[in-house]
Amino acid sequence: MKFTVKTLSGGARTGVLQLQNPGCCVSIETPCLMLSTRKALPHFLSPDLLSSLPSPDSRLLQFSPLHFAEGLSTQSINNIGGLHNMVGLPEYGLGAVLRDSIICLPESTSTNKNGASFETPFGRLSIKPVEYMKMISYMKPNWAVSLPDEVPAWVTEKRNKSSVDRTILWLDECIKSSKTDGLIFGAIVGGCNVEERRRCAHEVVKRDVSDKNKGE
Repeated sequence: MKFTVKTLSGGARTGVLQLQNPGCCVSIETPCLMLSTRKALPHFLSPDLLSSLPSPDSRLLQFSPLHFAEGLSTQSINNIGGLHNMVGLPEYGLGAVLRDSIICLPESTSTNKNGASFETPFGRLSIKPVEYMKMISYMKPNWAVSLPDEVPAWVTEKRNKSSVDRTILWLDECIKSSKTDGLIFGAIVGGCNVEERRRCAHEVVKRDVSDKNKGE
């Protein structure tokens, strides 16, 4: 994935996002809308209607890997050639984010340093960074947000700080375990504490979150 800036105006910019998808190269003008989906398909829109969206059209789709906790296995998706091939949208960009962006689910309440616990439509699911990256390698999205330790706003300062430490630790493990050509985006946590969010962001930019860093 490559982003090229076309024009600048103050703090705003336009550009082109270039993606290498199965069987084709895709160029997407930005800014544009990224649609939330269920299993990589938008609600109430069939694939043939996506192209009819008014300008600026969107060819960026966000999905949660946790939606695949039941049903078609990620191994089966891998056998098909990834999510692009499964949903028949090779000309679209797919981004994996664990948070369900359509149904508001409770925050992670994990106290396990080895992995996070999420509420899903199928019940509570615990997932470790290596397991998460295995799912990503099977689904083959264009990018994936690393495993976050998200906490509610009312937690103690100590718990909020530990969520940042744990998220950075998991980012390192996600990078190490990555076996895909997609980018890894570092999750930013820290709740309502500006300093903790800033610390998390500073730690993320120290990491090599590019597609050149593979788990080899």
